[in-house]
Amino acid sequence: MRKIEIVGGGLSGLSLGIYLRRRGVPVRILEAGAYPRHKVCGEFVCGVSNDVLDEMGISDVFAQARRHQKLAWWMGDDLVLQDHLPEEAIGLSRFRMDADLASLFEAAGGELITGMRAHREDADGRVWAVGKRKRGGKWIGLKVHARDVDLEGLEMHVGRRGYLGLSGIEDGRVNCCGLFRINKAVDKKNMIASYLKVNGLNELHEKFCGWDIDGDSLSATAGFSLGVQEKAGAFCIGDASLLIPPFTGNGMSMAIESSWLAGPWLERFAKGELEWDAACLAYASSCEDYFGKRMRLAGSLHPLLFNSTGRGLLKWSAVSGLLPFGFLFKQLRS
Repeated sequence: MRKIEIVGGGLSGLSLGIYLRRRGVPVRILEAGAYPRHKVCGEFVCGVSNDVLDEMGISDVFAQARRHQKLAWWMGDDLVLQDHLPEEAIGLSRFRMDADLASLFEAAGGELITGMRAHREDADGRVWAVGKRKRGGKWIGLKVHARDVDLEGLEMHVGRRGYLGLSGIEDGRVNCCGLFRINKAVDKKNMIASYLKVNGLNELHEKFCGWDIDGDSLSATAGFSLGVQEKAGAFCIGDASLLIPPFTGNGMSMAIESSWLAGPWLERFAKGELEWDAACLAYASSCEDYFGKRMRLAGSLHPLLFNSTGRGLLKWSAVSGLLPFGFLFKQLRS
């Protein structure tokens, strides 16, 4: 049987590796870092079905996760929407999740090599799960954990040129993860607080400055773009392929789902039932059918958050009860 090599041992790469190993496919994962580690991520999964998690063989990893059923949305300092989530969200840190997935992959007989950065050389059987490409994009992602914060459900705080989401994770902690337009004038020593201030999120800024922040959990990634990513090779999964705007809360679900879509085609290639070019084309077609509509919808909605007319329209429709929250939630996950 042909071996599959996965470059990148994050959520999508490890999930794919576990899926393939459960079906007897030899798999090697090359990961530049080590486990456990903190990553910029909203750290909650919402949208992927339990059936998919079971089929991937990773549902047990989420047994320790916090469960969320409510959402609150702020525009600036104004609360404009409170609602129940149409589907439960599960919150778990990447610090714990990736380490558990790595252990599960190795227990399934997978070969995991850490501390190794692969050369940018494409090859048959090589899958790229290296995350978002940094090519002079205008966005910066920031994440940190806070302790002992009173939080009920998920929160989204939208400012003038960025937003920050709050999600409860294990051990009573809260993930604070934001996407902002890069601003070189912010205080580099207190980046999240500074970005909140310059984006007009004054009440959240005041609260954040009073929280017990775990400085070791601070993570940042800058210079990336949203949408379809510049491909590292012929077969890319997760953020290496598509990066949906984070306000959708769908990024982690898509990482898992992309591995789920990729698995059967890679299994057929490994068994000699399909050649590499055909596997790549079939997977690309599956991604367009499965993710195309939600990517286009998210791409059309995202700019509305960053101009005064769009924010005003969204605020008015949310406060008046005319925002079709349930419909948009479903469309961004189907």
